[in-house]
Amino acid sequence: MSIDLSLPGPDQPVVDSERLLAEFGGCEEILNELRDLFLEHAPPMYDSILSALASGDAVTLAKDAHSFKGACATYGAPRLCQVCKIFELSAKAGDLESLKPLVENFKQEYEAVCRELGKVAV
Repeated sequence: MSIDLSLPGPDQPVVDSERLLAEFGGCEEILNELRDLFLEHAPPMYDSILSALASGDAVTLAKDAHSFKGACATYGAPRLCQVCKIFELSAKAGDLESLKPLVENFKQEYEAVCRELGKVAV
């Protein structure tokens, strides 16, 4: 069974800080706290997803991809969120094989978000 979801397009921002700032009423302090929390908690989630993929653990992958998808959505990382959604749904369907070509995309999106968040200083 294959999940037909499209990868994020280049028209989506890596991090949508403007949307988040508007969402939190322009409160830069909240945005900075969210950024710090994401940068603190993202690496273990990222590593766990890669580990679950490598070991073929669909249950852990679905759970971790779902959690990471939520973190990405909360912080405003739509492209990484979309990749996590594909991982989650494919894992729930037991279709880990289709994810192999997407691992590099996942790594690139994660690195792009971390780089972008490192630059964001509101």
